Amino acid sequence: MRRRDETGSITPFVVIVSLAIILLAALVVDGGRQLNAKGRAIAYAQEAARAGAQGIDVEDPRLDLKPDSALKAANEYCQQAMAADSQLVKCRADIVKIDDPAGTFNAVTVSTQVRIKAILLGMIRKSVLNASGQALARPVSGISEPDSGKRPTVGPPSVAPPDGGTPTATAPPTPPEIEVTPCTPKPTDKPKDDKGDDDKDKDDKDKPKECKKPDGPG
Repeated sequence: MRRRDETGSITPFVVIVSLAIILLAALVVDGGRQLNAKGRAIAYAQEAARAGAQGIDVEDPRLDLKPDSALKAANEYCQQAMAADSQLVKCRADIVKIDDPAGTFNAVTVSTQVRIKAILLGMIRKSVLNASGQALARPVSGISEPDSGKRPTVGPPSVAPPDGGTPTATAPPTPPEIEVTPCTPKPTDKPKDDKGDDDKDKDDKDKPKECKKPDGPG
């Protein structure tokens, strides 16, 4: 019986698996780089909007924005950012009207775009990756009244009387005083005449003195 020639039969499998692995690696590498570019685009937009929100009209009691000053500050930041980062290809600021319970206010909106080159996705004709970001900012007044600086005082606890009258404050109880009596040695009845008594007195001196136990409370 003649054996079947299987030379080169594994080649299609290797080619298909290799392409799948390369495509997966391209998605991981270039996808992560595009997410990073997205974060940078949003960060540039937020910083430019915050810079534009500094153009406040101090003569307006509502502290609204001056459109010209806000646009100038935001565009200046955009120019500096684009000069420092060559991948930032777009940074544009505009003034929009937003409605608030206190009225209609001006706000700064900024749109940005970051463009990067693909590393592995270029093999499938995707050589450029774009990431965009948007942000909006306006001044908001938070504190309307000055703080008095006073702290609440806490008094002693109050106890309501049994008849349901007005509660009265009670002072904390005073601890009882304990009288301490000093220790005094007992007098000896026998005179110190002979030598034996002297030796006995010496032994008594070496013994601890007896003291009266102080009377405690109760």
